[in-house]
Amino acid sequence: MTAPPHFGFGSFVQLLLVVGLAAGLRGGYLNVAADNGHGLPALAVQGNPPTHVPGEERLREQPPSGLDDLVHNLTEQGEFAARAPLSRQPEPTAHVAPGYYWLVAQVGSLDVSRDAVVRWAQCALGALTAGCLFLFARRVFGNDVTALLTGLLAALHPFWIVNTAELNDGVVTTFLLAVALLLGTRGGQAGGAFASLLFGLSLAGLAMVRAATLPFAVVALLWFLYQCKYVRHGWFNALLALLGFGNGLAPWAVRNWNAFEEPAPIVTSAYLHAWIGNNPSATGGPLDETALRKSLPPERLDEALAESNQAKRYAALGRDVLEEVRGDPTAAITRRWQAGMKFMVGAEWFATQRLSRDLHADAEVETAAAPEWLTANCETWLQASLLALVVLALLGWRWSHAWQSNSRLAAFAFLWLPLPYLLTHAEELSGPRLPWDALLICYSAYAVSCLAPGVAGGEETA
Repeated sequence: MTAPPHFGFGSFVQLLLVVGLAAGLRGGYLNVAADNGHGLPALAVQGNPPTHVPGEERLREQPPSGLDDLVHNLTEQGEFAARAPLSRQPEPTAHVAPGYYWLVAQVGSLDVSRDAVVRWAQCALGALTAGCLFLFARRVFGNDVTALLTGLLAALHPFWIVNTAELNDGVVTTFLLAVALLLGTRGGQAGGAFASLLFGLSLAGLAMVRAATLPFAVVALLWFLYQCKYVRHGWFNALLALLGFGNGLAPWAVRNWNAFEEPAPIVTSAYLHAWIGNNPSATGGPLDETALRKSLPPERLDEALAESNQAKRYAALGRDVLEEVRGDPTAAITRRWQAGMKFMVGAEWFATQRLSRDLHADAEVETAAAPEWLTANCETWLQASLLALVVLALLGWRWSHAWQSNSRLAAFAFLWLPLPYLLTHAEELSGPRLPWDALLICYSAYAVSCLAPGVAGGEETA
């Protein structure tokens, strides 16, 4: 790997510009669209707002385990429990990754306005994400032009700005991915015990916040262990990265073993999501609880509801997935195409041709007032930015020789982050894709910077 250019005063000013611009835009959005962080925003790009309505009626009609259910049980009872899919009552659960819920519960235990503090914390993390991508691009592409363009695109990315006000894991997941990319590339270039340990911890944190990133985390760790043979004291760096990753996951894995007597490093629901994406009525998108139960034959539904062990309940769906794929392989491949397209634009786009959801139009949801210019133009900005990023990123991927050693970690992320969704299902909106946008931004910035003389040849050529 080649080292990045010298980090001088000019680079420091560029970094401050990127972080300041990102913070200003996200803070301004919270101010005008989310009542200074206290109100529910009218626009969503990741998913529905979390709601907590006690009783059985909500659980019959809506997808279970909203944010408030899990956070309430964590705060009040110290237990990660909720009404999980295909269950008759609340139970200790691991059907979702615990990281984001645990963080929100820690804020909720303080004497503060929980939602406002979480949104402003996400504003800070969004700004730091732009800074991390600026530093990552300097190391990958070896020039300040591409780095500055990467940072500016990250600061201006409308999906990330809108997502700042949502109480969902998108901002935290994207931040942890940016940190892992930066630390892994830095450790692969120059080594360093501290960077290696933090790299392992960042990968563990990434998987604990969003379980679908675990395959990438494992591949990234294996790549780093191999890369350590080229740096000084590489064996020690590799050991620290492995310890950071293992220790970050071990407490939750032990809890899951004690709760379910089954090995579940992050979640128990891998086969559940495989069934959602491969059942006879699957369309590549999600299923609510009602549709999920209808997708199973009556006798299989009764078996699932009768099974009290969550891990065994979901693991039993594995044979249903296998039988469905064997019975109609053409349909299984069709569903993978559907999942891939909905990963890019969300399932709702195919119904309404929108990449965002206007919650203000729902009479049952009270949202903060948003300026008319914002609600009128946001969808245009979202669709235009995604189209531009996809086209430019494909060019940047080709022009950057993506498998060179400096950018290999980015290439792994580009390929492995979407894979779990392609094999299972996407969501209603762009939640699964939001962290992946970091790679689109980096490659798009390189494609644009190639128009400047001398930039394209400024990276590693071997």
